[in-house]
Amino acid sequence: MIMMADRIYFVDAAIPADKKKRGKSKSHMVFDGSRVFRVGRLTELEDAGEVYIDAIFPQIYEELLELIEKGVKVFLLKNTRILKRLREENGVEKSDEADARLLGIIPRSCFKQLTAREIRLLKLIGEYEMYVRWGRIIRQWIRICPLDSFKESVKELRRITKQYARKIIEDVESGEGYATTYRLACDMLGVRDSVEVAILVAMLPLNWKLRRLKGSTRTHTK
Repeated sequence: MIMMADRIYFVDAAIPADKKKRGKSKSHMVFDGSRVFRVGRLTELEDAGEVYIDAIFPQIYEELLELIEKGVKVFLLKNTRILKRLREENGVEKSDEADARLLGIIPRSCFKQLTAREIRLLKLIGEYEMYVRWGRIIRQWIRICPLDSFKESVKELRRITKQYARKIIEDVESGEGYATTYRLACDMLGVRDSVEVAILVAMLPLNWKLRRLKGSTRTHTK
């Protein structure tokens, strides 16, 4: 039996449409080196060996995890300004199709391979930030209606967020590519065990240098 070689795909990733809202469903634009087509989910690329994407969003974390766990190598563009420059150089209007095709001519060195651990950390951060938002909302409710049930909810949310914060810090401190940057950033700011710094390090744009993190971290932690 002849086995098909793993394919390479270049994807202009889309944020899936909210199913609760009406409107045209968003889909990913894919270029396989010869033709362009759309898929609703990245996991539809069943014969993929390598997938190069321009951006990632919380809504597609699960799709990326499924690919990586199947053994597919997923690469993220480090700096999306490269796409803008290529559009200008080639006189191409911005579109999903154009960007998918342009990804195919960008040097591989401009991409970073993603790991399952990194995606799981991003998911963890998203959940932590969700609980933090809920805590803020309930504290606002307490000002209007100081019920004991609201106060208990705030305590429980505080307990949950502390657990998430500890886990995020542990993952960043032990993560390859994160630990050194996290320690240096904490030293620069004179802080310890800071979840805010850990999140900034994990979300740090891939084309940034550490010196640019310094100003961003100080703004975020004020």
